[in-house]
Amino acid sequence: MKNRLLLTAAALLFAVSANAYDATKAGELNSFYSHMTQKACADSKLFVKAKDVMKLLKENKPVALLDVRTDGEASVIALSGENALHIPIEKLFEKNNLDKIPTDKPVMVVCHSGTRATLAAIGLKRIGFKNVHVIKGGLIALAEANNPKNAPLK
Repeated sequence: MKNRLLLTAAALLFAVSANAYDATKAGELNSFYSHMTQKACADSKLFVKAKDVMKLLKENKPVALLDVRTDGEASVIALSGENALHIPIEKLFEKNNLDKIPTDKPVMVVCHSGTRATLAAIGLKRIGFKNVHVIKGGLIALAEANNPKNAPLK
């Protein structure tokens, strides 16, 4: 009886480890990421330089800044202005928050350094948002690009 119980437990353990991931989702991700070669990533239009974003703001071009940092981070240093929107990444894909993201102008996603913004932008593109970009270097780069020469405020 004891041997039979051990054998059953071993069989169950093997069955669980054999199906340790969702093959359908893995196939979808493989299809999505398989074209992302080094050259394709380097040539990607996903990333935009902070100085180019500052130029758009200075020229008063239609653009939205989407800050995906935590509430705590945004409480210390926040983006402001009519084109700034703060939605923490952990709440970004809730319907009421997705409805806040404009679809009629470019959306520049930003976080502290660019990592979370990249994840957010890829997710937004995967669900159908078209004109989404990541500010390369994040809020750090945006702050460095904000100098008297190209600041949007006069």
